Amino acid sequence: MQMTIMGNSFVREVTDCDVEDALRFGGKASGLAKMARAGIPIPPAFVIGVDGFHEFRANGGKVGEALLAQVHEAIDRLETQSGRLFGDKDRPLLVSVRSGAAVSMPGMMDTVLNLGLTSASALILADGVGGSDFALDTWLRFWRMFSDIVLGLDPSELMSAIKAPEAAARKERNQATFGALECAIVAHIEGQGEQVSADPAGQLKQAIEAVFRSWDSARAKAYRKHHGISDDLGTAVTVQAMVFGNADENSGSGVAFTRNPNDGRRALYGEYLIGRQGEDLVSGTHTPIDLSDSKALDPVLRQAFEKHSKTLEALYLDAVDIEFTVEAGKLYFLQVRPAKRTATAAIKIAEDLVEEGAITKQAALRRVSIEQVRKVSRPAFDEEEVARAALLARGLGSSPGHASGAAVLDADRAADRALAGENVILLRPTTSPQDIRGMLAANGIITARGGALSHAAVVSRALDRPCIVGCDAISVDPNRKTFTIGGATYPEGTQISMDGGTGMVFAGALQLKAAGAGLPSLKRLLDWADEKSHATVWVSPKSSEELVEAANAGVRTGNLASVTDLIIAKGSVSQFVELTAAIGRVDAPPGLGGDIRSIVHDACAPALLSNPQAPLWLRLPRVSSDRARRLIDNWEELPAGFFLPLGSTSYLQAMLDGIAAAAGGKEAGVLIGGISCVAEFAAFQQKARTAGLQAGAVINNVMALDDVLRFVDLGSPIWIDIADIVRTVCGFPIEVQQSLDVLDQYAKEELIPVNPFRKLPIYVTNLLAEAASAADRGAALGIEAGGIPHEMLAKLHRMGFRRFSVPVGRRDELRFVLGRSDKE
Repeated sequence: MQMTIMGNSFVREVTDCDVEDALRFGGKASGLAKMARAGIPIPPAFVIGVDGFHEFRANGGKVGEALLAQVHEAIDRLETQSGRLFGDKDRPLLVSVRSGAAVSMPGMMDTVLNLGLTSASALILADGVGGSDFALDTWLRFWRMFSDIVLGLDPSELMSAIKAPEAAARKERNQATFGALECAIVAHIEGQGEQVSADPAGQLKQAIEAVFRSWDSARAKAYRKHHGISDDLGTAVTVQAMVFGNADENSGSGVAFTRNPNDGRRALYGEYLIGRQGEDLVSGTHTPIDLSDSKALDPVLRQAFEKHSKTLEALYLDAVDIEFTVEAGKLYFLQVRPAKRTATAAIKIAEDLVEEGAITKQAALRRVSIEQVRKVSRPAFDEEEVARAALLARGLGSSPGHASGAAVLDADRAADRALAGENVILLRPTTSPQDIRGMLAANGIITARGGALSHAAVVSRALDRPCIVGCDAISVDPNRKTFTIGGATYPEGTQISMDGGTGMVFAGALQLKAAGAGLPSLKRLLDWADEKSHATVWVSPKSSEELVEAANAGVRTGNLASVTDLIIAKGSVSQFVELTAAIGRVDAPPGLGGDIRSIVHDACAPALLSNPQAPLWLRLPRVSSDRARRLIDNWEELPAGFFLPLGSTSYLQAMLDGIAAAAGGKEAGVLIGGISCVAEFAAFQQKARTAGLQAGAVINNVMALDDVLRFVDLGSPIWIDIADIVRTVCGFPIEVQQSLDVLDQYAKEELIPVNPFRKLPIYVTNLLAEAASAADRGAALGIEAGGIPHEMLAKLHRMGFRRFSVPVGRRDELRFVLGRSDKE
């Protein structure tokens, strides 16, 4: 039984107002509908909605008779609108058959162009302005795509098999040579075991089925999995009258962005190929004209283009990218959608749209993703290393970012090596949708050919991978597994580094340095987030150098540093561990406290004396922690009392004295963890004050959390370690806490009701709610949030917590998350 909707109507003209619903009719048709409503010139078209795709699936992967009848009726209307006839000899209507999902998936699904020619109509076309070359190029382009996409055959083998009749048709333009060429094409395909017809009506049915099938291709599935897109959405199919960028010298095809997709600047960005169809531009096999050049288009066309571009930005309230064709001097828009952009550009565009009055600050926070904020805050190459590095080549930087790794010349090998833990740069002559597995796995992508709108560039921007294209100084030999630059040949696996912004490729693996919130647009966006959240986000630097870098990046809210991390950064952890184990024994020799004091002093002094212009609190080591268990040999042989927070007076005193000496009279605070009772904390406060230090606590267990208001009443900063509390309540080992996906799978298998790191146990939630009420009243109560997913932190913020601490690299993204947590 076939599916039906709204009177069995699977097919709609794109001028139908319902088609603006992208979920039902796909982004491509929705864009066409919006352009038509705005008076922007488009070739006539119709769309088979997503319900048609589901009917196709239910019908065993075949287009049913009801759907096919509606397609034929739509073709009749297309003939009326275009003034041409489908399959006609004298005035043939040619169409494109394109996929169109609700979510843009560039290059992942299939398209068939130029469908509708026969040998007779191709001959008539050859008598027109474009001549034989135009007619044959158009016709044979269709057969290449049809054999590849619809029939799954190698198009190069087809072209090789028909060389002789093709040459004859180019030499002598008559029905005999064109008919012989068509017979040769059909004969070759049938010789490969495929049934094929020269009838356009049959070809259209097969093309629609092939485009529907491409939704379930391996590359489309891989793309959806990576981007978290549901496999159940399905795709629409748009059938549109062809216009020809290869018709004559006054024709061409292009892709344009209304704002630069790399940095977000408001300037026309794109490429245009004279005398070519759109797929020539995307393939990267031809050199295009830069649309930023005012002479790239005829002045009249350029004026119309810029006018329509502004209309589309106003319609979408966003930067858009546009596919367009000029046929014999007439401009047509073929597609519009919100522009794919790098993280840097996304943030800049959101900022500018607020300044232009197009969207609100809150809308700007919604326009930018957490992943984009994370990527803008990512590390970059050290400038001094770049200055010393050998420049191997320079291409067109088409997706910013820095990456180093082994140059691998094959997508599957790149994926395999990355899976084994190796940093990989995918280096190819060009890329195609078949390379998606390697592109997903690689740290960066370099191609020897192609422009800023080639497959490699567009997909890399969508993945936010560093990408360099058009690096023609590099010659890649995939068969020999070598690449050549300037006469020097390198084997696959050679270490290289790339800057996707400048297009530079360097020899060797350059080191990355931590990034800060140095991008002005990001700083502005985060300021808006802070205005909305009223939260402060502290950082947990791993070293004094990282603390200084955080300060230089504008972090002024506060710092929580682990004394153990500072000792590790100093290189003294082995000695410290030995001394910790020794001082805990009953027969500990005298003088160990002084040695511990010295190590703690030397590790903490640079941090305490760096004057970060923000509070610095030091978290004391806990011998009972999981990290101590892994660091200390014979850990289990230490006296039981030593594992208690205040169980060794000499050990605790040595650390307090070392920190006090490192502070050199400056104000400094220490945090103790593992305590359960207020009496413990009061005793610790007294010891800290005696040493000249402020005292605070980290709550790691439910017993302390249950009494948190009494801790707060003592007037000291209190931090709640959510991860430790959840883990101990549930009885999970530390390894599970560090691998949340393991618990996600466990919950998926219904072995536990839910991942407790994503949805807190009710008991813990109730205790936290009481603590949140105190935080909301201004108590110095914060959440130590390392390892906790964003959705839980947003919930804690909504409960009333306003102070959080995370590793340095997560600060910007958490500020951003909290700024829109009311919507998360």
